[in-house]
Amino acid sequence: MEVPEGNCDSLGLPDFLESGPSIEPNRTMDVLSAVHLGRVSIWKKVAFESCSSVCRRPHDAMVTWDDYMAVSDATEKFVACRKGHRSAFEQQRDTLRRLVEATSPKVAVCLGAGVLNDIPYTELIRSGATVHLVDWLAGAVETGVSLSIISFDRDQPQCIYCDPDRLRPEAFCSNYKQPGESNAAVCGRFELCPGDPPSCEAFSTGEFPRIHREDVTGGYASRFGRAVTDELRDVRNWAEAFSKATRLARRIDKVHDRLPIDDDSADLVTSSMVISQFAHEPYEFFSRRTAEQIGPPRADKEEQLLAAMEKLRSTLFVGQVRQHCQEIDRMLVPGGVCYLSFEMFHAVPSGETWFLVEGVAKVLEILDESFLFCCDLIPESQSIQRFQAGQSPSLVFSLALRSRRKAGQ
Repeated sequence: MEVPEGNCDSLGLPDFLESGPSIEPNRTMDVLSAVHLGRVSIWKKVAFESCSSVCRRPHDAMVTWDDYMAVSDATEKFVACRKGHRSAFEQQRDTLRRLVEATSPKVAVCLGAGVLNDIPYTELIRSGATVHLVDWLAGAVETGVSLSIISFDRDQPQCIYCDPDRLRPEAFCSNYKQPGESNAAVCGRFELCPGDPPSCEAFSTGEFPRIHREDVTGGYASRFGRAVTDELRDVRNWAEAFSKATRLARRIDKVHDRLPIDDDSADLVTSSMVISQFAHEPYEFFSRRTAEQIGPPRADKEEQLLAAMEKLRSTLFVGQVRQHCQEIDRMLVPGGVCYLSFEMFHAVPSGETWFLVEGVAKVLEILDESFLFCCDLIPESQSIQRFQAGQSPSLVFSLALRSRRKAGQ
């Protein structure tokens, strides 16, 4: 998911310590790297600084993980995400568009689909593929779909679903009605909702695409988020909180929840900028809960807590990456392709200094355990691309992968 201008406040979304999860693509895994660069103030801001704004409330009044994942005024904010950052993801969509053409998938699974800014949705639908769109924010995918189906050709509206020669329109819009004119590119109930992008007031989600509100980390992030409240119930200080949370993060790695998508069923799986999010949640939820319960750490203790913070963030990050990759491998058909992208380098706001995003080496190591790298499927010019949706630019690395385990089947 994307938000404008580098932080949640640009959309009216509160900071993570005030009311909800980060839904920004390029708040990268730079917290730990910031320390190595001596930018401890950035680490403090993410890990501790805003804790002082959290009111200490009775335990029962604290927000739950599921409440935390709910976005207030969601539709308005999702529309703003779509409108504000669609252009920033054009290169990502173009790379995926080429893969759709090259693989002609019968089944495509888009993990972390959000509002579809980085997904060539029109091409996927017109390819005839059965499309699964997965995201854990309620309403994000539905908003993205509604803003992806209407376009104009010579001032005439057209809907990608209203093409009976390619697909069954009634399966994609439960409100579909046969148009009065045989050459009409919209159905008989079409009612333009002007805007950028335009949409149809009459549209109602149908049987397709398959929309799943699910955690794409094999349930790892949600298990941690739901269990950490009890884990922290009796903690007295931040050192104890970090220790207990790290043990929990290791313990829940033994469980794996499958998405409601069959084994060996997907010709194409996409994971666009998803891994870049794993450094934020559910760590930021833990940070909020700890601050609510025991208050922010004392300034003179922050340096002493740095190693414990790094251990927890690293454990959570690796756990999510491993289970995310496990799900991708499970769903891919033998010979199927996964498109996966993540931020490799990130710049400080001035753009003068770039650093390797923390965790990149570990991501590549984990990918190599399960996948074969198919570098010829993505042109060199598209393998590493500059990306900027906020104040700081990133370099995004894109890969095409095939299951190592299923090779030769």
